[in-house]
Amino acid sequence: MSIGFWTALLIGFPALADDPQVSIRFSESLIEDRYGYAYGLAAVDIDQDGNLDLTSADVRNETHSNLYWFRNDGQGTFERRTIHAGEPGWFERHAAGDINGDEGPDVAIVDNLDGRILWFANPLPRKKDKWQRYVVTTDLPRAYDVALADLDGDLDNDIAASGYDSGVFCWFENPGPEGWNSPWVRWEIDHHMSNARTIRAADFNRDGKIDLLGTASQLAPGDPQRGPLVWYQNPGDPRRQEWTRHVIDAESPAPIHGHPIDFDADGDLDVVMAFGLTRSYLSDLERHGVAWYEQRTDSAGNLAWVRHPIGKLPCAAEAHAADLDGDGDIDVAATAWEKGHGGVVWFENLGTPRTKWRRHILKEKWDSANQVIIADLNGDGRLDIAATADDGAKSNAITNELRWWRNEGSNTD
Repeated sequence: MSIGFWTALLIGFPALADDPQVSIRFSESLIEDRYGYAYGLAAVDIDQDGNLDLTSADVRNETHSNLYWFRNDGQGTFERRTIHAGEPGWFERHAAGDINGDEGPDVAIVDNLDGRILWFANPLPRKKDKWQRYVVTTDLPRAYDVALADLDGDLDNDIAASGYDSGVFCWFENPGPEGWNSPWVRWEIDHHMSNARTIRAADFNRDGKIDLLGTASQLAPGDPQRGPLVWYQNPGDPRRQEWTRHVIDAESPAPIHGHPIDFDADGDLDVVMAFGLTRSYLSDLERHGVAWYEQRTDSAGNLAWVRHPIGKLPCAAEAHAADLDGDGDIDVAATAWEKGHGGVVWFENLGTPRTKWRRHILKEKWDSANQVIIADLNGDGRLDIAATADDGAKSNAITNELRWWRNEGSNTD
């Protein structure tokens, strides 16, 4: 069993309380409430004016999808604009970054329904031109998540992806301009991750090569050592060499969404993760919550992981970590998904992240809250929070919103 599993048993959940005397204040604003289905969110300066904009996916009438960007005026007022509209299929999670090498942020996105990945080229500097649409693949059943990174060391961004119906993690090699109008070459990483979810790119072992973080909300049958939470070591030439799978935690069920971050400021990457999403994945709500994994080195010089619970959160969907209160340590924002439990919270790091956290509620009774991100959306030097909420498989169709929470600073500011 993993070292993280036993550490969790010994430590248990840390001291946790909802404290009305918060260290910082947030004010809530609605950005958009006219979605058919709201899932997929990123913060990026689309028009390169120095302000972080938001990108967001929308499924209309379950038949076609739109991809928006919300132009930020620098003060946190957003104007909706369209990257692409009327695409057959189901747009969801996406990633923004420079794919075509012109230094403008493009967007790669999954079509969850038809098993496709598409990308849209930013028309900058010709702002009035349309975004150019390209298809990366049409053969990734239930494509779920994407990440952009230079995985083969050739100085352009490739696309890593997960497919939860197929249990696949793979990457697609950026072919350069001569190949953008054709399917990209696909290289498989792992095909035994039942209900594959998150994929994120980071250099875990600090060897200068980009590795990948992956989660699966269910264990692969008959292979308990595969683990629901893993990282894949980049072999250096991923076209000719296999990625090495390393298990972070094979015991904690239903890891859904999180990302790598240096939690303890020791120079290596740790991981924050949300567990639960729905009782169909993890029936015991007491086991739902948020945790972080501390990266350590064992006696043989191998990476080892210690699991530190942050707090309970029924139906936790995603966790995003950053220093929200400006005190020099890492806090966590998280969403909860299932109807009756939906909402957004943030966990305050009290300076001892291995043992003690304080939970603050940002929004209750916001069912099917899914993706959450942290970014400075009004340029005041304080990190804000943005999140979307979907319709919960039609169980709460009144949600379908994008909101943000402006960080107003401490009560003494």
